[in-house]
Amino acid sequence: MSDWLARATAILRRIIGAPDYGAYVAHLKVCHPERAPLAESDFVSERLAARYDRPGSRCC
Repeated sequence: MSDWLARATAILRRIIGAPDYGAYVAHLKVCHPERAPLAESDFVSERLAARYDRPGSRCC
C-alpha cells in the first residue's frame, strides 16, 4: 500500500506544481554525479523563486 501512496503523492505534487526533491536528487546522481545536491529547503526555495519571482510569469 505504501507504494500506491508514494505514486499518488508524486502525481498530486505534479498536478499542483510542488517541487520534487527526490526526483531532483535522482537526476543529479544520474546526469551530474560531480555536483552535490542542494539541501531540501534550499531546493524548494529556489524552485518556488524561479516559479513566482519572474515578472510576467503569472497572469494576475
